Amino acid sequence: MQTLKEDVRQNILRAALAEFKSHDYADASMRRISAAAGITTGNIYRYFKNKEELFEALVKPVYEKLLDYLLSLKNELDRSYIDGNGEMKYFGMIEDTVVGLFDAYSAELTILMNRSTGSKYSGVKADMVRLVTTILEDAFASGREHAAKLTAEQRQSARMLAGTIVEGVCLILREHEDGETVKRLVNEFIRLYHAGMMCGLPD
Repeated sequence: MQTLKEDVRQNILRAALAEFKSHDYADASMRRISAAAGITTGNIYRYFKNKEELFEALVKPVYEKLLDYLLSLKNELDRSYIDGNGEMKYFGMIEDTVVGLFDAYSAELTILMNRSTGSKYSGVKADMVRLVTTILEDAFASGREHAAKLTAEQRQSARMLAGTIVEGVCLILREHEDGETVKRLVNEFIRLYHAGMMCGLPD
């Protein structure tokens, strides 16, 4: 049996990245991917057993990083209020982690957030909105332990802001391909929301 070659696998991944950026998961074609990679369609299945496995190879590592960073930020926010540090000094973590992802993995994040329809990741955007909502609720309540005291209007505001933030990031990813540009725009966008939140938080 012919030994699988890492350079062929990387060619497949590069071709798949371009295909999934241009087409939703459900519409992406293994035939187009194999043609772009310069191999037969049959040969591509020696490296990835199906389209789902190929898609997962591209987006799963980035999804796990993004989720881990957001959960770490949420935990840091919770600790900051427990320690009496309500100034959100954790904001630098956002730039070092989440924003950094958009520079290194802008294509994969574009696919994950905008092109995953039909895959097991199709609910990622909704998941992100829910997670960002809990982070905003913590901020509004000055800590998770006080979140139960939020009014219905405050909870609705957190959901609306979270949806706007996630949709704004998705829009940036859709309209720009250069990682450095995406990173700069996401950074500016998050800073704008952070400044607005700080102005709106109670003393």
